[in-house]
Amino acid sequence: MALIEFFFVPLDELRGTGLAEINMKRLGRFVALAGKNGAGKSRLLASLRNFVSVRAGNFPLLHEIEQSIVQLEIALTSTPTSHAANRWKADLETHKKSKALALDRVVTSSLIAEIKAINFVPKNLNLHDPRQSAIREIVNRSRQAQVPGVDGYESSCLFYIQSLQDRWWNASHQLSSVSDHEKNEALTNYESFCKLVKALLGEPLVRDLNGDPILFEKPISDAFLSDGQKVILQLCVALHAQKSELKNTVFLLDEPENHLHPSAVIDLLKKLYDVAESTQIWVATHSIPLLAYIASVEPMSIWYVNDGKVANAGRNPKIVLDSLLGDEDRIAQLYAFTGLPAQLAAVNYASESLLPPQVIATGANDPQVNQIEKLIRKVATSDIVNLLDYGAGKGRLLQGLAAPLEEASKTVATSISYFAFDVYADDKNECLKTISESYQDSESRYFNDDNEFFSSKDEKSIDVVVMCNVLHEIPPQKWLPIFSIDGLISRALKDDGYLLIVEDQRIPVGEKAHDYGFLVLDTSQIKTLFCITEAEMKSDLFCVDDRRGDGRLKAHLISKSLLNRITSDSRKAALTQLCQSAKQNIQKLMVSEPSYANGQIYAFWLQQFANSSLFLTEN
Repeated sequence: MALIEFFFVPLDELRGTGLAEINMKRLGRFVALAGKNGAGKSRLLASLRNFVSVRAGNFPLLHEIEQSIVQLEIALTSTPTSHAANRWKADLETHKKSKALALDRVVTSSLIAEIKAINFVPKNLNLHDPRQSAIREIVNRSRQAQVPGVDGYESSCLFYIQSLQDRWWNASHQLSSVSDHEKNEALTNYESFCKLVKALLGEPLVRDLNGDPILFEKPISDAFLSDGQKVILQLCVALHAQKSELKNTVFLLDEPENHLHPSAVIDLLKKLYDVAESTQIWVATHSIPLLAYIASVEPMSIWYVNDGKVANAGRNPKIVLDSLLGDEDRIAQLYAFTGLPAQLAAVNYASESLLPPQVIATGANDPQVNQIEKLIRKVATSDIVNLLDYGAGKGRLLQGLAAPLEEASKTVATSISYFAFDVYADDKNECLKTISESYQDSESRYFNDDNEFFSSKDEKSIDVVVMCNVLHEIPPQKWLPIFSIDGLISRALKDDGYLLIVEDQRIPVGEKAHDYGFLVLDTSQIKTLFCITEAEMKSDLFCVDDRRGDGRLKAHLISKSLLNRITSDSRKAALTQLCQSAKQNIQKLMVSEPSYANGQIYAFWLQQFANSSLFLTEN
């Protein structure tokens, strides 16, 4: 969950900055700001840091501020003609603004006061070696690390570590006249630094017989640290020397590629993302490798900044690439130059297919969500549609459906009565939080088993059950009970209700969703699975929507009356068709151009062929 989920600043508080109103919603743990020089990226980061600082200052006084607001409102209501009314009004506006700055400008995942923002872009990786320096110089240089800011850490980083370790050694191994307080402070400081180094570098910091700090079994200056490790070590020193920590920290990196190789920055981002879940990383950048990495982790994390305005770039990076590269020809040249071999794409996809599925956040322009919204309206019989999100996860579908309505100053609750069902409760808290943003009765809209659902809802109460990128994750042996007449879906649907199956027919990332990997059924296989006839298609009992006309984003509306037709024979026939289709596509791709894109598709069909074959062989 992101530390800052929303960042909102009205225009009147941004005058003189050249920025338009900031209204950034549903932020992830990465927030990448891309755009031309002068677009406003650095100014936006500066605004965020300022508002985080103001929020931290106002938050401890929040209870007093709220009490003052209540008292002033009572005074104005009871004695509006008082000679002090104008002063009360002015004070009321001041207190309301203070409250807004503490709560509404930087909206966090929970009401935490200690959120902080830190600029961090090391500019030099030539770490100075303290081994030939006198003790006094080591002490003086180490103190430079404690000066607010993060510049110049290349000259103080190793001196700080040496001094910290020397003080620890003296406090723990020598008798001296220093107080117990000083001894404990030296011990505690060094131990906390070692924990930080272990967490971020994965390696213990120790001391050798010569008194040198040791990492990776060598004195640090001789340890051949990579650029990324040098960046991370400087971050450890910066955090420790500034008496900060990873928890609840927003890291601001303003064009780090100006000083560091993108691979070093990516090493830092990976480590922070993996070991510090309560951190968030904002990056203003022109670096396409950096943007590509961030987008691979969180596809909706790229924000386009232009002329002081910021907007989410969505899943299509073209607008960002155009701003950074200039035109289609240059984009094509970049693809030609950086395109990895088809073999690497296939290997990556195959390795991903051994990992559990990853949940991807969405946004207002998600094409699958737009496709679902259109099809829901197609079968709606009333103004408010009762929708059951089967396999809801974190509530991605509801977020997507709500976003365009919010932009039009409407609410999702006035058009959709949403309910979530998930066999697993891993994402329950996040899903409930998403539901609570649109509905007051969130607890009565989330379920983990059939009995729980029907204890709250009537049978035949749902208009549409949506399975968005869910069917491919369900083991085939469970298809029959799930779609049977006694299953949740059939029991929940009204007699004229529909099941909506939405799948990306070329999922770009491999996954191991069950014992047979994953299985993506296209129209022909779904028809076979549910024994659907041509006449039933013509009567709209079975409808197919191809969102982009390229066979990629497919949605299938299936009438409730057709759901209980699945048998073990129809399942076998459908998977046999999938296996044969996969084989044919593999044969075509083996003689096609060996591009990265074709390598990825080739790996997808290899997985489909192998996974369907495994099931057919064993069942």
